[in-house]
Amino acid sequence: MSIPPDRKALLFLASVAVLGASVRIVRANGLSQPAVPQPGLEHQIQASDSARSAKKSASKKRPRTPSPKRQHPDSTALAHTRLDVDTANAAQLEALPGIGPALAKRIVADRAARGPFVSRTDLARVRGVGPALVARLDSLITFSGTIRPVTASDESTFVGKARRRKRP
Repeated sequence: MSIPPDRKALLFLASVAVLGASVRIVRANGLSQPAVPQPGLEHQIQASDSARSAKKSASKKRPRTPSPKRQHPDSTALAHTRLDVDTANAAQLEALPGIGPALAKRIVADRAARGPFVSRTDLARVRGVGPALVARLDSLITFSGTIRPVTASDESTFVGKARRRKRP
């Protein structure tokens, strides 16, 4: 005689419930075996408690000072003088916050191909220079409207179409 599957499931659940109840009764009466001493665990607990209390006492002794804002390494030096974007070379442009080597080369190449940047909107014509970067650089740059003569070292910075174009 076989038992239907739904009755098997019900019988299984009932046996699990009875087993769980019996474990609770045994533990409540204290008939379970005493815990095995674990000296390594006790040592770890004491070490973490002492470290936690040392941290609390150290934080009470001196107030925590807020960390300074991260700045570009050369931004403090540039804060007093403005960099002329129309005459700066790629190395000088790299010193500005937010401008890496590739973007500096694109700025120099665009300036050589299209002429000087007379305003901030002209600088935004370079791929990779958006309104946020222009706003960030606003107090650090200026525009003279004159272009610096191209030297041999700058020739290697030109990319793409700017290199292929010849000046009349």
